[in-house]
Amino acid sequence: MRKRLFPALLAAALLLTACETGSDPGPGHRDDPRPSREAGPRAETRRDGAELLHRPGGRASAQNPAFSPDGTSLLFTVFHGGYNAGAAALRTLPLGDARRRTPRTLLDESDRAAVNLPGTSWNPSAGVTFASDRAGHDEVWVLRPGGRPQRVTEHDGDTGYLEPSFSPDGQWIVFQESVEREDGSGGDGSIWKVRRDGSRRTRLIDGPGTRTDNRQPNWSPKGDQLVFQRRLRGSDEWGLYVMDADGGRIRPLIRGEGEHTDPSWSPDERSVVFSSTAGGLELPQIFVIPVTGGRPVRVTRHDTAYDGAPSWSPDGKWIAFESHPGGEDRPSALWRVAAPRG
Repeated sequence: MRKRLFPALLAAALLLTACETGSDPGPGHRDDPRPSREAGPRAETRRDGAELLHRPGGRASAQNPAFSPDGTSLLFTVFHGGYNAGAAALRTLPLGDARRRTPRTLLDESDRAAVNLPGTSWNPSAGVTFASDRAGHDEVWVLRPGGRPQRVTEHDGDTGYLEPSFSPDGQWIVFQESVEREDGSGGDGSIWKVRRDGSRRTRLIDGPGTRTDNRQPNWSPKGDQLVFQRRLRGSDEWGLYVMDADGGRIRPLIRGEGEHTDPSWSPDERSVVFSSTAGGLELPQIFVIPVTGGRPVRVTRHDTAYDGAPSWSPDGKWIAFESHPGGEDRPSALWRVAAPRG
């Protein structure tokens, strides 16, 4: 069910999306000069019904789609040097008239990476949250409607603060602290939350202390739960877990029988969408599972492509995701597919 926006929140969301509707985009907003292919009357489609939304040109890779609060646009990251490679910019893509479906740039800084998380990284009152090394160190930032980037976190050490996600009221941000071990055997990622003004930083999961690697936390629509991916130290097997928003009552959602990553919520909080190799797949595809657990339902069926980083539309009708051919890290395009009913 689409979430109703109160008038003040809707006005704020419209300010952020003004760059897509023909009004003055404000500082730092501009058209994407790169060629692209977009969905429309003659859209490229796959046999599983997925529709192409945007494919950047050259080596650029479009990743991490996240719907705007009103569902009319997508926020995404474009890596200029290929999949997860090089500097990265934040862009938005309007989903209305296909003839006007031209990406617009929110933030693009030379030799810096600004990266959003699929799921709840765009809030109607608070703007967008993202991770960036624009101050020389990976920190959490917010970009408010019509404004400029504001730094949320500031910390010392060699860890990175990444993958931020907003609480529904926009007052809190949950994120991962990335800790890569020197022996190259993986990481010990922790999960934190912080108020949008940078105060009351609280660790919810201690990765090194629990010998676990925890990543990509996404806040639920009602604000009472978080979903994230986890693996044990020394393991390459990712599973999905749900916990209370205060860090209590951690319980597994799905683990084993494949790699399960990139979780985010359905708008009614009854299901989680994710990327998985469940069932012995060679390449990840998009799946949906009830938040109470059970058998996952496969959504995309394109065995020769990687499908990942999914986000559910606010009206519950669509799932946007990134995809590229084969198992190698090739530049990705943005697609959408009809969400399963029920």
